[in-house]
Amino acid sequence: MISLNQSRFTVPGIAGAFAMLCVASTVAVSAPIGEAEVPTGRELFLHHCAQCHGDDGAGDGPMASVLTLKPADLTTLSKRANGKFDAQRIVEIIRYGGDISGHGTSAMPIWGMIFSIEGEGGKVGAAYSRIAVINLKNYIEALQKK
Repeated sequence: MISLNQSRFTVPGIAGAFAMLCVASTVAVSAPIGEAEVPTGRELFLHHCAQCHGDDGAGDGPMASVLTLKPADLTTLSKRANGKFDAQRIVEIIRYGGDISGHGTSAMPIWGMIFSIEGEGGKVGAAYSRIAVINLKNYIEALQKK
C-alpha cells in the first residue's frame, strides 16, 4: 500500500473491471515527496499501464484482447513520430487522456487525477501527481526502440 502520514490509502476503483485492474491495487514506493512517496516510472507503468500496454509496452497486455481499440505499442512512439519522442504530448495523454477513446471521455478522471488522489489530494496530491506523470513519461521514453 502507499503509505501516507502513517495511514493506509487505497484508491477506489472506477466502474468496470478494466478500471478496477488499472487503479484498485497499490504499488511499492520510492521517491519521497513530503510524507508521501512517489513510485518510480517503472512501478507506475507496471501497476497502471501494463494491463493494457503489456509489461514491455508493446500493446499486448492481458486486457488488450477485450478492448475495442488495440492499445498502442509504446515502444515505437518515437519511431512513429519521425524519430522524436514528443514528451509534451505523452505528458498530456498521461495527465488528461488526450483524445484517445480507450482512455475514456473527458468527463472521466484520467491518470493525473488518479495520481492526485493517490497522493491524498490537495497540494501534496498535486505535487505527487506531477512527479508521477514525469516519472511515467521518463519510463516510457526509456522504452523507445532505437
